[in-house]
Order: sequence, then C-alpha cells, then structure tokens
Amino acid sequence: MLDSGKLKLMYLRLSKEDDDIAGKGQESFSIGSQRLLIQQYVESHSELGNYSDFEEIIDDGYSGTNFNRPGAARLLELVETEQVETIIVKDLSRFARNYLEAGHFLEFVFPAYDVRFISINDNYDSRAYGESTGGLQLAVRNLINQLYSKDISRKIKSTVDMKKLNGEYVYGAVPYGYRKGEKKNTIEVDPEAAGVVQKIFQWASDGITVTQIARRLNTDGIQTPSMYLKNARGNYRVSLYWSFDSVKNILINRIYTGDTVPFKSHVVRVGSDQVKLLPEDEQLVIPDTHEAIISREIFFQSRKVIKSNVKSKSQGPSSLFSSYLKCGCCGNKLQKGRRSNQTFRCATARYAPDTNCANVHIQEKRLAEVILRAIQSQCAVVDTKVQTAKAVRKGTLSEQASLQSELQKQKRRVEKNQTQVMRDYEAYISGNLSKEAFLQRKTAAKADEAEAGIQVLLLSKQLEQLNTEAKSIESMLQAANPLCRHIRIQELTPELLREFVQSITVYPDGIINIMWNYKEAFDIPDMTCE
Repeated sequence: MLDSGKLKLMYLRLSKEDDDIAGKGQESFSIGSQRLLIQQYVESHSELGNYSDFEEIIDDGYSGTNFNRPGAARLLELVETEQVETIIVKDLSRFARNYLEAGHFLEFVFPAYDVRFISINDNYDSRAYGESTGGLQLAVRNLINQLYSKDISRKIKSTVDMKKLNGEYVYGAVPYGYRKGEKKNTIEVDPEAAGVVQKIFQWASDGITVTQIARRLNTDGIQTPSMYLKNARGNYRVSLYWSFDSVKNILINRIYTGDTVPFKSHVVRVGSDQVKLLPEDEQLVIPDTHEAIISREIFFQSRKVIKSNVKSKSQGPSSLFSSYLKCGCCGNKLQKGRRSNQTFRCATARYAPDTNCANVHIQEKRLAEVILRAIQSQCAVVDTKVQTAKAVRKGTLSEQASLQSELQKQKRRVEKNQTQVMRDYEAYISGNLSKEAFLQRKTAAKADEAEAGIQVLLLSKQLEQLNTEAKSIESMLQAANPLCRHIRIQELTPELLREFVQSITVYPDGIINIMWNYKEAFDIPDMTCE
C-alpha cells in the first residue's frame, strides 16, 4: 500500500463522568486501555501500516453528547483541510453519542473527504462498505448510545434531587465547620472549625471588611479551611493563607444557618457544559435540615459587608497564562486583574503582609518571551534526541539483521551435527562404519553441537535485548511526533501551552520554574529561568 502522505489518527476520549482511577493530574487508565486496544488492532491489520504512524488526539474529561471538545475540533479541522487518511476509535460512543451529528459525519463528511473510519468494537470499517456506509445499522447504534447516555444521567439526577428535597446531604465534600454525621447523608457540627466560622460571621456583622478578616485570621495563625480539612480528612489541596475568596465563600454559604439550598444552578441540557445560575430570590430553601452554627439574623447582617466588597470583573479575555501561574512562596495562583494591568502578582501579600509573596511578580510580555524561548529550546532538545534515536534505530536494525543471520547459521550448525550423528549411526548399524569410528565422530559432533547451542542462547539473548531497545526507541519517537510539529514555532497559542507546559512557578526576584508535560518521556528536567 502506497503512503498517501496524509495523517493517520486515533481518537481517544474519556467522559468527564468517568472515574479517573489513575488519580488527579494523571492520565486515566481508560485512555490507556483504548490506546492498547487500537495498538493491537493496528498490529493485526498490516494494511494499516505501523502503529507508530498513528497520531493521538485525546479528549480526557469531555462528554460525548456534543462536539464541544478541543480534540474533536482539531480532528474535524484536519479532515476538512484534507489532511486525514484514516481515523480509528475504540467504539462509536468514543467519537459521539449524538446519533444525528455522528451519522452526518460518518454518512457524508468522512466519505466526501475520502477518510477511512474504523470503530473496533462495533466491527465497522468504512472501507468494507464500499459506496454504502452501513448507515441504518450505524444510525440505530448511535441512537442507542445517545438515549442510553441521557437516560442514565436523568435517572441519577432524579434520585439525587429527591434526596436533596428530603433534606439529605448529598453534595460531596462536607463544608468547613461541619463533618459527616453517623447517619448516612447527614452532617453535624465540628466544634473546632465551627468556632472559627462563628468568629468570621461576628466580625463581618460588626462591619469589618472581608480583606481585614482574612488578615486577622492570618495574623492569628488560624489554619485555612483546606489545611484544617487536610489534617482532619486528608486529600485536600492546601492553601496556606486566608484570602478574600476563602472568607467570602464562608459568608455567602447559607448552610451555616441550618438551612440547605439544593438547587442554586442547573445544567441547560444533558451533556451540556453550560450551567445557568438561578437568581437568589428564585432559589428553593429547605429550612432546618441540620444543626445551625450561626443565626439567620447574623447571616443576613454579615451579607452587608460582602456587598461593600464586590469586585469588579476583569475586562477582556483572560491571559494565556492564567491557569498555569502559581506563587513559589504560597502556591496560590497569580493574578493580573484588569486588562490594562500587564503584571501578574500574588494576591496573598494583600492578606498576609509578612510573607515574601509581595516580591512575586512578573510582566506578561516578559513571561511570554521567556516561555516561547523555553519551548523553542525544548523543541530543539527533543529534535536532537529524535535524530539521535533515529541513528541508534538504524544501527539497531542493522545489528538485529546481522545477529538474526548469525543465529540462523548456528541453528543450522546444531541441526547439521544432529543429522550427522544419525547418519553415522545408520552407517555403524549397517556395518559400513566401525564402532570406534562411530564413537569418535559422535563425540566430535556432540561437542560442536554443544558449542553451537551456547552460541544460539547468547545470540537469542542479545536479540531480545535489542528488541527491547528498539521498542523503547519506537515509543519515544511516537511520543515525539506531536512535538516535532512545533520545531519552528514563532508564536505562543493556547494549544501550544496545553501541549508543552504543566505549570509555571514564579519566585521572588522574577525567577521562573517551568514544569513540562513531556519531561519523563524525554528525560527533560524542569527549566529555571531568570
């Protein structure tokens, strides 16, 4: 089969409702299982070429009921620009559960761009259908996938909603100030944390501002909710200092009055990421569902101080770096506020003046220049490693061929000696060879066979080691494919940052530490820049 020069893609998706059994911040095992299934399929179908020829496109944590997925959007863009030869997925539900949209692409779009589409578990290969796309059977299966997804979501939501209306606590983590009750789906007051909550509400009702409350809590050395909950329950992301948001989130939470507000927002439709917030006067309040920590009177009195501290919304779109930057002193995210503000700073200094966070700041323009140069440098590093790996692979293939040839030679040597012993034995039995001559020849043949056998074992071991090294090289080259596309980048984009950068930590005096997504695959250390 001739190489068309077009891309071969494998699309992997994990729904945001699925459990990430590998843990937070790590790739889900389900993605790994999809990759393994596709690899086995490609390796068993020689006409598809090598598995290393396929480029991965992944959507980890996205619903399949719509196409609002970055990976799917990129896949379809490549199709529409006629760059794709083959797309392979584990099953149709990985690509889409909306049968109308999926049917449109499978029946019209992919055939129009001559794209071969393979769904392994559905035993579907568009090439096998010729001019017919198997549309009816495929549409029915897609419809079932979509209806199943919506039905399960509705049933789960209905059950949970009923428990909420009955006053049960089914909201995930228990808020600071409470702990789980002995009875299922109940909460009870945590006396130590509740004392801090009462103090916050008392200060607020006295007219002390949210920022001043945060400073008092930090000055008094009171543990933040995340630190307290980590010590009490574990598995919490820790914030070292109280901030405007951590205080405000307590002051606006009506749960401390003993009331529950079960439906503050709702999803626009099943599978949608759009959430609509309900106005406060339209929210349902279920009174006295649990023990109160503060009175309703003090709760509403405290709300006045929140209104006086309403922050203006940032103007314009968020920065490229907003979700990557964190403070090297306290770990909090860096912010730059309004669009006109070009410097990222750590807001912790506002609430904990004694910390070194005041010296953590960096201009956005300088940050962009540093990150771009760093990515260019990493591309050059990866490219060098790729060229080295290709040279090693070439040498490995040559050595494998040489060893394989020698191995076959030694195996033939073993067989030759075994055959010779049998022939000498037949000559001895027939009287054409004396006993002494037979025994002498047998001894010589067995010695030569033993020596050849040792060579077979040694050569087999060397080949096994070379095969392991070759697989490691192929794995590295496959991981490098996406990065090598950016060897000549000149501009930062959101997609580029997502692909390369895991996080950017800014320390006092403008020192920057960059943590890369690919450091393990290419043995690349984190980069520190000044």
